[in-house]
Amino acid sequence: MPKSYKLKLILGGAKGSGKTSFINNNVENDTPIGVSFKPIECYANESDSYKFVIWDLKDRDRFKFLFPLFCRGACAGLLCFDISNRNSFLELESWIKLFKESAGNIPIVLIGTKNDLQRQVSDEEIKKVIHQFHLEGVFFTSIYEENDKKIEIFKYIVEKLEPDYPIENFTLFTPKQLDSEEFKNFVNYFSRCPICKKENHFESLKNLYLSRDPKVIDLKEQLVYLLCNLEVFNRKNLKNLSIGIPCCNCYKSIFEENYC
Repeated sequence: MPKSYKLKLILGGAKGSGKTSFINNNVENDTPIGVSFKPIECYANESDSYKFVIWDLKDRDRFKFLFPLFCRGACAGLLCFDISNRNSFLELESWIKLFKESAGNIPIVLIGTKNDLQRQVSDEEIKKVIHQFHLEGVFFTSIYEENDKKIEIFKYIVEKLEPDYPIENFTLFTPKQLDSEEFKNFVNYFSRCPICKKENHFESLKNLYLSRDPKVIDLKEQLVYLLCNLEVFNRKNLKNLSIGIPCCNCYKSIFEENYC
């Protein structure tokens, strides 16, 4: 049975540290309340779901009195600094203290952004901060590798939250993926049970589509291939053939009776 978790993660860093661009794929998202929210859903192994809501704290003086409240209940923290801007790095200490005092003993990961630019911070200085404040580690990113690094970072966080949970496959899902034509066509066609004609669960179809389990990936690819070639079936006078994914009730009524 797949697991599903909903988790809060806090994101901090100096103004201009690249944190909002990193988490929003270079889309600036200003807000009048001092914090913006970004959902990121991760899938591990056979469709185990980790739904993170990222609380992106805005570095504005008029909002800082609210930061301790925003940090409460977080399971982990990300702190960004611009590797090419020394002042951005020096501000990390105040952010670390805020996270630890307000959210407790949570895993905190550093993210050094703009790694393609000339450095103003040495590896030795970064290691010293990690050791001094007992942080989990650091990842370095640039605009050329953000998606790959996001997968690494969130996989690392899940491993820290569940150290006894072995991860073989891991992927990251954002709402933008819902906009792909392939995904929309997949859900529109297979959301209706071919037997009772009722709609299947959207979450089940999404989990199937995003699963990293090799067997499920193979099944999805075959279904997508089938979807792309429906006109061939129609031309062969197979219009009366019902193709689709049975709903839970129909599946149980057919297969449980056969195996009783």
